Amino acid sequence: MKYKKTAAVILAAAMTVQAASAALAAEGLSGSDAQGIGPGFSVETENGNTGAGTENGGEQPVYPMAWEKVNGVYMDDTGAPIEGAVLRGISVSKWQGDVDWGKVAADDVSFALIRMGSFGYEGEYTMDEYYDVNMREAKANGVHTTPYVYLQTRTVEEARAAARYAVEMAAPYEITYPLAVDVESQYIMDLSVQELTDIVNAFCEEVAAAGYTPIVYSDYSKFTTKMDTSQIPYDIWLARYGGDHNYPGRTMWQATDKGQIDGINGNVCLEFAFRDYAATDQTSGTALTPGEWSEEDGRWYFYQNGNRMTGWIYPDGNWYYLDPDQGGAMVNGGLKVIDGITYQFNGSGVML
Repeated sequence: MKYKKTAAVILAAAMTVQAASAALAAEGLSGSDAQGIGPGFSVETENGNTGAGTENGGEQPVYPMAWEKVNGVYMDDTGAPIEGAVLRGISVSKWQGDVDWGKVAADDVSFALIRMGSFGYEGEYTMDEYYDVNMREAKANGVHTTPYVYLQTRTVEEARAAARYAVEMAAPYEITYPLAVDVESQYIMDLSVQELTDIVNAFCEEVAAAGYTPIVYSDYSKFTTKMDTSQIPYDIWLARYGGDHNYPGRTMWQATDKGQIDGINGNVCLEFAFRDYAATDQTSGTALTPGEWSEEDGRWYFYQNGNRMTGWIYPDGNWYYLDPDQGGAMVNGGLKVIDGITYQFNGSGVML
């Protein structure tokens, strides 16, 4: 069946001790080092601006419950539900300084992507001085953790070596979310689309070979102009502020760089997961989605902790899709295009 998508593509399933200003320039920062937020502080927003402070023209969100849960559903800064988002997280680095992870965990933060370092600029690997403490303290307070690597390698061979080093640096910690590669450095943006695509895949291949789930971070502009994501069979962590968060393969969305979280001084990037990675052992496949079916007016819906689910679920060893446009009703008996990919479902809703 040509419409099938393999498990690796369906739902398979990024730290720097900067010693000198030259190292900062190496990361292609467009603003002051002190103003850096996290991955995406040079993200291009919908109005064409870049850098922290551009979202919504620098103004605070008008919707008072932006990025919070309302009646069990996360809302965006316009007051619209973030369809399919199941968990809220953050990405942190040395830019945030000392973090009170107890307060963070209590403020509805389920997972954290923690900067391991910047790998590859002129062969240098520079670790984020807060990596170890953030990984340990986040985990100790019940926050699911994973590293992200700011990648600056210019060849496939360099990317593979960087990935192997990242795996080595991740080994002492319990990793429950995908190990992420942050692809946004200006140092590598002059490469051809195919060259950068091959570098990304090489890094991810090494990560996957070590038993981790890889995920690729970048903003919408770079995903669509600097690499060919149709050739990247790994999960996508999309940064897009003020725009549509849908993208083929997207399982996480960086929604803003102006998040406010208890326990963190200043702004932090907020992330939304459309899949509960922590329910999956990163080395042994996909766990079952807990919950129960309910038939209502001839349509089937799936509930978890009293909340109606949307998006992909895996409750019985099969994949099903709960259509957000139909209030979470199960798709069955035909074809459906989801995030740009066509899937086929049998009469019972099972993806074929």
